[in-house]
Amino acid sequence: MGIFDFRDVSKRKGNKEELTIACTPNQITINGTSINFPTNYSTLKTILGDASRIEPIKQTKNNVYLWDSLGIYCSTADPEKMLMLLLVVDNRYGLGHQPLHNFTGEVLIDQEPMEKTIENVGLDRPYMIRSIIKEDKQVAIALGWNPSA
Repeated sequence: MGIFDFRDVSKRKGNKEELTIACTPNQITINGTSINFPTNYSTLKTILGDASRIEPIKQTKNNVYLWDSLGIYCSTADPEKMLMLLLVVDNRYGLGHQPLHNFTGEVLIDQEPMEKTIENVGLDRPYMIRSIIKEDKQVAIALGWNPSA
């Protein structure tokens, strides 16, 4: 690796594990494994591996579970009831506790890239998915429990 190779994303060192999150009208799969929300830490551990860090959130009972190499985190007071995953697309924005690396996986909705089909996700699905936008840029994707379903 040359001294300026950090500028070329393809030459950066790091975990090259890719995730594909596929959302259909009835379910979510992560790399082919079905997941339901609320979920729990043991389910996420089976799919994503051990969290690289578990940190307390000051002045609350919540902990943040971070998968640094995947760009994913989850905050919860009860590891048996995890309501949402946050896929951090750009960790330069202040989102509180955040993974060290960005999420680089693929999110599909009805077999199409999320950008084309996010408007298809209505209140009737058993999950919710939202883009988190800052300065007109998607910085994270929230994926989780739909209280309306």
